[in-house]
Amino acid sequence: MDEPTAISADMFKYWHVDYQNGSVRVVYQDGQVLDSELEARYRPINSQVEGSTFDWEKWWIYTTTTRHDLILTEGFNPASPPPLNGRPAVYLDQNRWRTVADVLHEPARVKDLSERRAAQELIDLANDGGIVLPLSTGHLIETAGLHGDRRYEIGIAMARLASGWQIRNPLNLWKHEVDRSMRRRLGSIESAPVLHPIVTEPGALFGSDSSLSITDETPDLDKLMTMLTMPSVILDALVDPERIPKNPITKWVTHHAAITAQIHAEHLPKEQRRRLARRRYWNENIGYYTAAYRRLANSTDFPMFSDAELARLFANSPMVGLMSELFIRRFIDHMGKWKRNDLVDIFHLSSAAGYAQYVCAEAHTGTQLRDAQRTLGRPETVFTTLDELLTAVRSDGARADSERARTER
Repeated sequence: MDEPTAISADMFKYWHVDYQNGSVRVVYQDGQVLDSELEARYRPINSQVEGSTFDWEKWWIYTTTTRHDLILTEGFNPASPPPLNGRPAVYLDQNRWRTVADVLHEPARVKDLSERRAAQELIDLANDGGIVLPLSTGHLIETAGLHGDRRYEIGIAMARLASGWQIRNPLNLWKHEVDRSMRRRLGSIESAPVLHPIVTEPGALFGSDSSLSITDETPDLDKLMTMLTMPSVILDALVDPERIPKNPITKWVTHHAAITAQIHAEHLPKEQRRRLARRRYWNENIGYYTAAYRRLANSTDFPMFSDAELARLFANSPMVGLMSELFIRRFIDHMGKWKRNDLVDIFHLSSAAGYAQYVCAEAHTGTQLRDAQRTLGRPETVFTTLDELLTAVRSDGARADSERARTER
């Protein structure tokens, strides 16, 4: 399909992609209809998605599955900040999404009435302009371990309630915070680039190095096609009926378990163990900081940091402050056992707690994250039950559009 001379709602009414027959239909405002073949790079294989339609007036994407479920996705405008419109971001860990999915499909499955009620209210708020429920790469990883109808139900619930909202890949957020830390050290923080962490930007959860993401240099037509096709990519990943075996990441687990054992073998007082664990975390990740500093300073030098300076360096970063605290706590906890899921939990829940207004996590990491927020003197926004989460969300004033309309009458 040739790029038109003007890409705007003045010219177009709908763009429709049919994934089952590989076609694109463009409906113009004047009634003209143009049919063409869908480029191979946008065609999924054995897709569970039937088609996607972009409404140019509403700036929404409607996606239907082969089972006739409808997903509404908010569109992306690269010229504007994310259209949160006052809605707080609420991040749900995978096991909390399972509860929400059960309430959406068959409420009686959830025996805890307080959790059932809280899940239903979250659903109502998400569907009626009260909150956004962003998805992450971690959700795709965890959902991949499911299969069949159970996976489909959870995937549909996540896609429907997220409505296209994503939290950026933790690695991108981490690198952004490293860049800001080094700019702050060099006195050039004013020139730091702006990065919105919670967005409808296509492919943001996959990361900037992924072929699925877009950049400022991406042509406008490609941005639009990516926006139109990305809901189907994410939906396909969520509802694929085939289970994908989880990578045991044995090397990562063994490496971090060895660090914990080494620190325990030193037989130091707790505060000294904390300093040693912080220094070890720094040594494990110093490459990110040296690369950023040398790029910004245009020098091969790199400064030394005292223990106190490292603590401040980490604490000043939304995600890294929490992530470093989690690593420190686990490095000095010789009774704890490192597991493969720690990688997903630490990175994704730290980024969520750093940038979303509220997080509902599994009990172990959720409790540690809340303790870390307290240690850093931050507001405690991490909860381990949907009921606690909803109470906080409501207490802070979150309301659905229909609730606000009734109040204003």
